[in-house]
Amino acid sequence: MTSLMPQTPPQVYEPVPSQVRDFAERNMAPVVREAEQAMQFASRELGRPVDPRSVEDIGDREDVLAMYRAADKTISSHPERMGSHLRSLA
Repeated sequence: MTSLMPQTPPQVYEPVPSQVRDFAERNMAPVVREAEQAMQFASRELGRPVDPRSVEDIGDREDVLAMYRAADKTISSHPERMGSHLRSLA
């Protein structure tokens, strides 16, 4: 026998990822925000194909790797980005 009320699954409201990201960026230190943007740019550039015979491409790739490493060092050295077990030591 069918019921008079249709069965609907419960609605789960999840936060919109872009809004969550905006909230996290507003509460982030400006140095960390700039470093994360530099890392995103560097990861996009590193994903592009490179001609191994081109000296200019190899030089550009080395520059991007240096940018990525500097941004990674900035992010990992910032106390808010460290693991929770290290925050108590700060």
